[in-house]
Amino acid sequence: MAEALWKRVRTLGRGGFGVVSLASTSNIQPAALERLPPLIAVKSCILDRSGSLQEERAFLRMFEYSPYVIHCYRVNITQEDGVTLYNLLLEYASGGSLADRLHNYNSGEGLSEFEVRKHTKNIVLGLIHIHSRGVIHCDIKPDNILLAGTDETAKIADFGLSMTLEQSRAENQGLKGTERYMAPESVADEKYGTEVDIWALGCTVYELMTGTPLWESDEDSQDSGVLYRIEFEKPMFQNAKLSNEAQDFLKRCLVKNPTSRWTAEMLLNHPFLNSSKVADNNVQPETKTTKKLGGYKIILHRPQQKIVFKTQPHNREVIIEH
Repeated sequence: MAEALWKRVRTLGRGGFGVVSLASTSNIQPAALERLPPLIAVKSCILDRSGSLQEERAFLRMFEYSPYVIHCYRVNITQEDGVTLYNLLLEYASGGSLADRLHNYNSGEGLSEFEVRKHTKNIVLGLIHIHSRGVIHCDIKPDNILLAGTDETAKIADFGLSMTLEQSRAENQGLKGTERYMAPESVADEKYGTEVDIWALGCTVYELMTGTPLWESDEDSQDSGVLYRIEFEKPMFQNAKLSNEAQDFLKRCLVKNPTSRWTAEMLLNHPFLNSSKVADNNVQPETKTTKKLGGYKIILHRPQQKIVFKTQPHNREVIIEH
């Protein structure tokens, strides 16, 4: 019986996919594989129902070198209590999620604008990388932005609902995402492009700064009421807690017409994000042009060629323990 590479310490969360556990790792690890840190997060489900996690692993492989996407070390298959489990061994974000930060540290008040600017810039850098590969995340929200490392870098996580642009055009996807962060075009016509992530980013930034979801009120008792408002109402994001720059940033994200919504690359140059310079060496656009839009000088990057892939198990990284 081989010594276990890791052991579950406690449960971090549960969902329709399965369970996420905090795990400690062994000092004895295969020399041929990437060494695991002392603590990791393990996302697990029954092997026979692991299609969604296998697809998520395929997406994470595309972004494994981005410092703004949560890292997946490899796949591990284990036998636990007579059940065969498929496990994703993930980077452990010790700072929790931005939703945790909102609820635990400043409940109902929102975070400081300085902190929101910092986290938003990292999210935008992550979206630039994701969108440049022709992928739509489809579930950007505070719960899916994790704070990792001693500097608490915001990283995008949970690609369980993600799809490629090719997939979004080729088949009917139905409603995807969390209701209060869904874009109007998704609610109305079940259409998805990278623009839906920008809308969700706007909803997320508003919530981080005000402590209140953009599309929720005391009168909302059902999700269908929120979806109706998203489809037919104009978002009202004027708030005393928001600076002029923050409101203008939200104005560029929360445009009902997706073709008029700013891209992640355009948002990176918005004054709201210019207070802190963050470099992402993994974003390498092929060409640059400049354009004046809404009073700002925007650097437009030509998107890289879109990638079409088929998800499948990656056996060279799978370790089976008994």
